[in-house]
Amino acid sequence: MEGQHFLAESVYKTDLAQLKPFLLPQGRRAFCGPATSAAVINAALRPSNPVTQFSLFGTATPDTKSELAVSLSGLTLEELAVLLRAHGLVVRTVHAKFGDVATFRADAQETLSEPLTFLVVNYDRGAVEQAGAGHISPVGAYHVATDRLLVMDVAAYKYLHTWVPLSKLWVAMNTVDLDSGRSRGYLIVTAGARVDGTSGR
Repeated sequence: MEGQHFLAESVYKTDLAQLKPFLLPQGRRAFCGPATSAAVINAALRPSNPVTQFSLFGTATPDTKSELAVSLSGLTLEELAVLLRAHGLVVRTVHAKFGDVATFRADAQETLSEPLTFLVVNYDRGAVEQAGAGHISPVGAYHVATDRLLVMDVAAYKYLHTWVPLSKLWVAMNTVDLDSGRSRGYLIVTAGARVDGTSGR
């Protein structure tokens, strides 16, 4: 019940209600990125025919990683951004190596209080004391008093929504993704043009 108490106290929780109707468990082991993408695309754009974590590959561009390749090796932070942009969303990419925890906190507060703008995190599970390695999920809320973020885990068979200390999540994002050779980090995603750009390229 502690988590419900955090949620009741939170003033930064706009994304939770927006994402919840569209958030489904990842359909394959390496599909945390597609499951997260489908939820964010549907919440941001409200298409008449909602995309799924499988159908979203139908909007392919030359730069988009294929469904088969994602099934085998998942998505890096940059590949995730490319997939979301292929669906018309505006994405700001922040690699943790080039950021800092204070900026991340400010970005989280702003994003989680603004409609149709979403925070997606790419982190190493081991650094937050969970089983597994690299993972992607959206964030639904922030609790000021405990400085925790509510990670809406798409691997629902493994973990439910989890309140993670922001500083610990930052450490988990500031790890190297061996597939890209770059640090993990976070995305700020919107249907509008306000957050266009990248950080740490």
